[in-house]
Amino acid sequence: MIAPVQAATRTLSVSAVLLGIVGGIVGLAAGLFLGFALGAGLAAVFHVSSFEGEAGYFAVSIAILVTLIVTPVLILLTLYWRGVRRIWLLIGLVIVCISIAGIGASGFEIWYAAQPHVLNINGPTPLLEFEVKPPPGQSIENLAKVEPELDTDRNAMPGNWHTDSPETSGVRAGHVEVYFRMSKRLFVLKFPGGEDRIFKLHLPANPMKTKYRAWSEWQNPDFVAKAGEHPTRFSGGNDYQIRYKLDYQDR
Repeated sequence: MIAPVQAATRTLSVSAVLLGIVGGIVGLAAGLFLGFALGAGLAAVFHVSSFEGEAGYFAVSIAILVTLIVTPVLILLTLYWRGVRRIWLLIGLVIVCISIAGIGASGFEIWYAAQPHVLNINGPTPLLEFEVKPPPGQSIENLAKVEPELDTDRNAMPGNWHTDSPETSGVRAGHVEVYFRMSKRLFVLKFPGGEDRIFKLHLPANPMKTKYRAWSEWQNPDFVAKAGEHPTRFSGGNDYQIRYKLDYQDR
């Protein structure tokens, strides 16, 4: 009983799967090409309007349908030509489709990682408006030489202090550009020769929503960084606090 099973297993060989993947990729390309051509021809025959891209959407729909038919058919033909039979033909189809999906997902991930991820491509760079409140008993004059900065994995953007009076008394206000779409952002108050305060901003990768245009709650530092030392977690107590909101033009 073992020999027939082993023989059947060998039927779905690595070479058959690889050829099936090649056939699937060829099927994708052929399906898209034929589908677009067929869709464009049908759009002309049925007089599909080009208003707001209707003819283009029609051609894309036909291309997707044709691709969904041509790709699995070509995979099955390739596996059958390679000698795969019976239930192994279906198993091979599933394996090949999963492999092609994995290859496509990996390619998309590499492409996505290489993109600049600009937050507002078609408009001005959004601004993070912030206010800094000193600990009780300290004056905002202590912030005179402090440099605000927004740090991400891609850049470090210096902030600017406002010269006019802030909305709230007893605070110092400013803004900094939020250029990239990032899930992790750090706001840093860089004290001259002192202990920098590091704040984790509680913002999503895309904070351009109405609720982020309102002031956040006041937030304590997450880390304190002494000159020449690694940052340490904030131990609690009274310290500088920040709050922030997004300012941008609607798309």
